[in-house]
Amino acid sequence: MRHSSLRRFLHNVYGYAFFNKLILLTPVYAVFMQSHGLTDIQLALMFVILSAGTLFMQIPVTWVTNKIGTRPAIILGQLLKAAAFVLWYFWPTFPGFAIGMFLWGIEWAFFNVAFEGLVYDELRARHHSRMYARVLGVRYNVQALGTALSAFGSLMMFVGYGWITVASLASLAASIICVIRMPLRAKKQRKIKKTNFIKLFKTGSKICARTPCILLMLLLSLFVANIAYLDDYLSPIGMEIGLSIEFVGLVQFFILGCAVLGQTFAYRFTRVRDWILYASICVAGAMFVVFSLDYSLRGLWALGVAYVLFSGINILLYSRFQDFLPPRYRSVILSLYSIGDNMVYIGTCLVIGLGGMLGSWRYSVMILGMILVGVGLWALAVVRNKCAIVPGSGGAGVSKTMHPRLKA
Repeated sequence: MRHSSLRRFLHNVYGYAFFNKLILLTPVYAVFMQSHGLTDIQLALMFVILSAGTLFMQIPVTWVTNKIGTRPAIILGQLLKAAAFVLWYFWPTFPGFAIGMFLWGIEWAFFNVAFEGLVYDELRARHHSRMYARVLGVRYNVQALGTALSAFGSLMMFVGYGWITVASLASLAASIICVIRMPLRAKKQRKIKKTNFIKLFKTGSKICARTPCILLMLLLSLFVANIAYLDDYLSPIGMEIGLSIEFVGLVQFFILGCAVLGQTFAYRFTRVRDWILYASICVAGAMFVVFSLDYSLRGLWALGVAYVLFSGINILLYSRFQDFLPPRYRSVILSLYSIGDNMVYIGTCLVIGLGGMLGSWRYSVMILGMILVGVGLWALAVVRNKCAIVPGSGGAGVSKTMHPRLKA
């Protein structure tokens, strides 16, 4: 019976992950916006608004999640995303697109806090926390499948944007059904008395300050996940290395395949030694540099190797970061993680823009690669010593320096 309940929970987790990414609007909504008068600069501003929605609403979203619970919070986030899609169709103007993007950003905030926390807490409640890295890898692969199938949205433009919107809303409805069907066992954590937004932020900050390994693993996970993220620039990179615009998608599919490969087998290395994991960051960063030096179709192998490594490293780092979090304050610290995620990503975009100003995306890749090598060396010198794993701890990682009051 227990295994049946676990399988049902995981099937619905994967179902939610798939349908949440199976959004046929994904490849066409930017074109739709520009067809209704948005300039290139205004379109770029839309993505800034999307990130701002996540960044500035993260603390309020954490407060709401603590008040209503993780399942209702996830559903609320999906309803906000659905509202954004409907708003775009019925009010296709700059203000309508901007409000919709902001609502979508809020949904991302709910996802980061509510869904991520729910999955880990449920596995822990069922005494399967060791499975988290494997579940995370499978979930990422399922999400990648949903994203890949979303590409067919552009082939459906002949039926009209309205029908594509309806199909996307149907996918969101399916994701909500999966959330409702999840059998939950984790005991509801006591509500945090400090519901003031600023106090919530201070609470998470104090926990990080009192437990250095949480802060270090948080930073390391954020650095690797965002600095190694080139997905949004793969198409222009493909054109620079000689592909015509009709075939630049091949670069994306190749990189997606490499990422899936790394995510699929990441769980097999859950127990890998710290120094090997952190040295792998250096190796993967060096592959970025190699690709920038052999900036051609032939050199794509180096970028592929980097993505295999980074996709696996991301899962292992995030899994260890989750292991360090005190359950009662998981949503608060995940909120801080989400805020940091947006801040580091903005910084990465600025670095990429700097490389572009030098005349080629290859310089962006080279700079990011050198930064990642530095991150790996920092992890070897600092994080390794302060976040050592206690042998036989039973989790992916339990720090020897964890504050005794936070172990529960």
